[in-house]
Amino acid sequence: MFKIPDFQAEPEKEVIDLSKAFEDSIIDLTKEVDRPPNALTIGIDDRSYKGVHYPLRCCTFGNISMIVGEEKSRKSFLKSLLEACAIGGKSNNFTNGIDIRGHNLEDKFIISIDAEQDTYDAWLNGIRVPKMVGGMYDGYKMLKWREKSKDERIELLDWLYMESPYKDKLGIVVMDGFVDFVKDFNDLKECDEFASKLMKYSSITHSHIMGVLHLNPNSEKARGHLGTIIGQKCETVIIIKNMGDYSVVKRKVGRGKTFNPFTIRVDDEWLPYISDDEINNEQQNIKLS
Repeated sequence: MFKIPDFQAEPEKEVIDLSKAFEDSIIDLTKEVDRPPNALTIGIDDRSYKGVHYPLRCCTFGNISMIVGEEKSRKSFLKSLLEACAIGGKSNNFTNGIDIRGHNLEDKFIISIDAEQDTYDAWLNGIRVPKMVGGMYDGYKMLKWREKSKDERIELLDWLYMESPYKDKLGIVVMDGFVDFVKDFNDLKECDEFASKLMKYSSITHSHIMGVLHLNPNSEKARGHLGTIIGQKCETVIIIKNMGDYSVVKRKVGRGKTFNPFTIRVDDEWLPYISDDEINNEQQNIKLS
């Protein structure tokens, strides 16, 4: 006699009240909505508004940004520089007079997730930040998720934003890199679902998500469908290009007025700093197709 297979019943789908969901999504145009507050700005507007020169918007709460570049283009060094400047301290010693600073981050965490490097290199990456700031900062957490599967990373990410004790105190979460959270960076459905998660997480926690992503080989196009989809959702995409001894940093796309391109080098202590290297017209026109 054949044994009847013990099939598990499929979980019931959550029933959504579409009428309520629709009504809740209507924006009341009779009420003015405040601009999203800045989390990180780069540069100062050369034009004043009512006599005040305001910082230039780069990363705001409730939004997503991305750093893209070729392999070994100093993406992680740029990430560390921005993390340190978000905290403040002595980080302005590394910015060569360019105003890069964090805003509204008091009592909020800056969490940096490395999903690629081993313990030593992840530590080396993380320790740069307190060195630049001038001391340890309790609100900065460096995480290593290299040993986690991609499913585990997604579960951890969901826990961080939805359940963890940090969820109401997230300021900036940096993910190095985005590609380590998907199984196939050319799978349209998976990449779209991941981008939707990022938008959900940043919105409901009112935090900023910054990710790092490679460019396709011999191309200035961000990696696969993943780069295309997330790039469309970002308020800012920063491209960094290796020029040999230094790298050129430029905002490729973004909302609001852009910051001026700048260059970074790495000093003898492996700390990134904004350098005085001249930027020519070709470097000014870095493209991201």
